[in-house]
Amino acid sequence: MIAGIGVGAGCMYLMDPDRGRSRRAVLRGKSSGVYREVRDSMDRATTDLTNRAQGMVASLKSMVQNEPVGDDQLVARVRARLGRLVSHPHAIEVTAHHGRITLSGDVLEEEAGRLVAGVGSVRGVSSITDHLLRHREASNIPSLQGGPDRRGENVGALRHEWPPALRMLAGVTGGSLGLYLLARGIAHGRERIGAR
Repeated sequence: MIAGIGVGAGCMYLMDPDRGRSRRAVLRGKSSGVYREVRDSMDRATTDLTNRAQGMVASLKSMVQNEPVGDDQLVARVRARLGRLVSHPHAIEVTAHHGRITLSGDVLEEEAGRLVAGVGSVRGVSSITDHLLRHREASNIPSLQGGPDRRGENVGALRHEWPPALRMLAGVTGGSLGLYLLARGIAHGRERIGAR
């Protein structure tokens, strides 16, 4: 009965002889905008999932094959990890020689331990030589100006910005749970009406 009232009110709103045409046009415009936004989000999520799957496959292959890593490739791996470890990755110089990484440059004192531990966990790194210049604050060091704040952030911590694949998974899970609860509520309401 409530659903019938809702459908009737919606039809009256959209079929109104005076304003119905403009209301339908607004509804069409909004629905096409929502459709484009959902389609773009799905495209981003699909690309993200594909990239993550390819990364996992490549990681598993390299674990099994255990190929030696060249110095240039090792430096690239470490540089790719720096942005998650320190707030000023451009201030860090990285060199490699047969699996031994040398770190030099300016770093905030509170980020240095996380940097060394994070670089040590990069696949292919056998040892680390630490020539980092540690600073308590960034105020007088030009290379430590700007950049995101990483203080107090754990390695691998969940960021405020979720990746597209995780947002899609959360949306699908939440939507499915909502539909399930709605269906259960409707079924429960029918049972109560039938019992009377």
